[in-house]
Amino acid sequence: MAIIPSLPYTLESIAYASALGLLSMGLSLTFATTRVANFAHADFAMVGSVVMLFLIDRFYYLHHGWGVFLTGSIVGGIFGGITGLLTYLIVLKPLADKGTSSLGLMIATFGIDIILMNLLTLILDTAHGVHIPKLIGASVSSYEPILSLRGYRVFGYTIVLPIAAVLLTVIFHLFLTRTKFGIAMRATIENPDLASVLGVNVNLVYMVSWFFSGFLAGVAGALMAFAFKGVDPAVSALIIVSVFAGSIVGGLESVYWGLIGGFLVGLVEKLGMTIINSIYRQYFVLHLGAPNVSLLNYEKLLSLGLVVIVLLYAPQGLAGVDWGRLARRLGLKKPVEGGG
Repeated sequence: MAIIPSLPYTLESIAYASALGLLSMGLSLTFATTRVANFAHADFAMVGSVVMLFLIDRFYYLHHGWGVFLTGSIVGGIFGGITGLLTYLIVLKPLADKGTSSLGLMIATFGIDIILMNLLTLILDTAHGVHIPKLIGASVSSYEPILSLRGYRVFGYTIVLPIAAVLLTVIFHLFLTRTKFGIAMRATIENPDLASVLGVNVNLVYMVSWFFSGFLAGVAGALMAFAFKGVDPAVSALIIVSVFAGSIVGGLESVYWGLIGGFLVGLVEKLGMTIINSIYRQYFVLHLGAPNVSLLNYEKLLSLGLVVIVLLYAPQGLAGVDWGRLARRLGLKKPVEGGG
């Protein structure tokens, strides 16, 4: 029994980690701008998954080409962005205008989560598929191109998702650093009151941040649809745990570190637990007679354990770590003369 996962599973794990990275980056963005911990964020991703399912049922059922990834991710991202924007405009902004605290807004997102999850379930449960008879719980994994790589069958989404994550991160970085509105958004994140005094339309920044957060989630969800055993909005209850774990590990207020945190959590959950499960079955079950159970269903233990470790040693997440000082202590970087 091999301990190191196969190439296809490794690529699937990287794709999953990339999706979590995008989701965590979006969650960190809205928290950094509006100070709202959004527990409905995973439902934005499920909007993208539902859009991808409908596109395949209506248009791509007989065409298993690469175009489904481009169309599905863009359309899913737009619908996810609109969902995020409406969440802010219809629920969170009116509550914030009435003086509701951050804790109250966070609790409101619990209600939004339940509403969106049930609404999406109702849509899939009642809609009549054109080519797919039953949409709720339908799998779309067979409607994508498959590559042959070093003798392995590799699903197309495992290639597209990491590329999409890199491209969206680069575009977002250029937006924040090269455009006036992006600079205004950064100023709002740093100090919204001062930004408002300087003439920045803070409310518009909030609206854009919620749209872009939903867009990232929609893209991730649309491409993750191919990884699900079946498209079911109830999956969001599991995804949100990993998304928050990624954001906390990276640093809840840091957008870029949220991306890195989400990616790390994804790798730990998939690759980490697979390696642990292989070691357990190979050495403990076969040689020591331990119970023959699979540990793969307990992947959240690793991500939550990672959160505990990070909070113990870096309360502000990876974003709060002095990496230069750490490198010097480990001997990876020469000490600065006169420095600590």
